[in-house]
Amino acid sequence: MSEPLSLHISKDEYKAVAIGKTVAVAPTGNLIARLNEWMVNRSALKTKEKVTFFRLMATMINAGVSLIKALNILQEQTNSPKMKRICQKIAAKIEMGQTLSDGLLEDPNTFKGSEIGMIRSGEASGRLNQVLLTLADETEKSAKIKSKIKGAMMYPMAIIFVIIGVFVSVTVLVIPKMKSTFAEAGADLPNSTKVMIAMSDFFIGATFGIPNAIFIICALAGLFAIFKFWHKTENGKLYWDAFLLKLPVFGMLRRKLILSQFARNISTLIKSGISIVKTLQITAEVVGNEVYRRRILLCAEDVKQGITIAENIQGNKKMFPAMVVSMIAIGEQTAQIDNVAEKVAEFYEDEVDTMTKTLSSLMEPMIIVLIGVVVGFMVTAIMAPVLKLSEVATA
Repeated sequence: MSEPLSLHISKDEYKAVAIGKTVAVAPTGNLIARLNEWMVNRSALKTKEKVTFFRLMATMINAGVSLIKALNILQEQTNSPKMKRICQKIAAKIEMGQTLSDGLLEDPNTFKGSEIGMIRSGEASGRLNQVLLTLADETEKSAKIKSKIKGAMMYPMAIIFVIIGVFVSVTVLVIPKMKSTFAEAGADLPNSTKVMIAMSDFFIGATFGIPNAIFIICALAGLFAIFKFWHKTENGKLYWDAFLLKLPVFGMLRRKLILSQFARNISTLIKSGISIVKTLQITAEVVGNEVYRRRILLCAEDVKQGITIAENIQGNKKMFPAMVVSMIAIGEQTAQIDNVAEKVAEFYEDEVDTMTKTLSSLMEPMIIVLIGVVVGFMVTAIMAPVLKLSEVATA
């Protein structure tokens, strides 16, 4: 019996370079093209580009432009290789008779479950353009909050890295040159100087003929790899997220950010016509914390049994403060949980904003103190023996 004819085209041999009435294919055998494709597939879509995607798609759909034509227009005008690839994939799915939400599933790392769920609801209700505009607005709000938090953390992190760099440079470059001078003088060295010399000897020394610096780098890389592997496990993610929530100041900030996302998602999804159980299931997957994810999923299961959200979450005041429970209870009683949840989201977004500004103000004196301690230690370790030597020489 003859072999069946295979119509499969290997990715190593060809790739699609246009989508439309005619599809051109080009060889991708060379390494540069394959490397470029690999990088595009694994790159992240910028939040600004994502907002542009939602907003332009809503505008063109509202103007009566078909989905495929809208995607082709967006593909032509964008400069982002990642956006071009996404538009190509979605257009291909729609040409095969599938929906926009089905196309978004092709890139789950770019589009969250809540976004896909809302778009699917918009397709079913005929309000796709309104849903896309809502998504654009909500994505912008979320990006601004995260940007403020990152901005508050960038300055102290940069200062800490600079301090570490200066400390290592002094230990490796300055201390070895001064060590011989101290040894020749035979002076009694302060403890801080002895510590610096011991660290210098270790940094520039070798074990079994291998520089200790290589051991340090390998150890740090190994610890990081172990942490990443552990963090991907079910228990690892749970314990790490629980630890982050218990941190002073930062834990409270993270908790308020999660509550704002929790309330915002509930409001947006219910307004889009998604059932409360499905809303909770989607929200659980996008809050970004395993502790809250499990708790919200349990809440969804209880809601299936007829228990209200407020009754379910009122027992844990650390995760869900009394104000959140009371507001949600009012929303459930008045059948306006979407509007009430929106008010809760706005409250916590303002709280996050205020706390971020306060944190930035508090960081400056703390960083000044840290710089003073490190610089003081290094100055004492270097200058104290030098002053002793000068006293001996003048005597």
